[in-house]
Amino acid sequence: MLRLFHPLWDTAAEAGLLHADATCAKGNFRTWAKITSHAYAALARSPESAVDRALLSCACSRLGPTS
Repeated sequence: MLRLFHPLWDTAAEAGLLHADATCAKGNFRTWAKITSHAYAALARSPESAVDRALLSCACSRLGPTS
């Protein structure tokens, strides 16, 4: 379903998306919107980066502490 939200996630591995959802977004669409924004910012800083688990981890870390 996330791939329908934004084309950024088309090339991301399913395992990475599931991990980010389980550890960070927890199914919250608003959180995924923030992760998407942070992922775009990270790609703008490093255009050679891939949409992978490292990028997802970086984007999630920008959200601050999670409970």
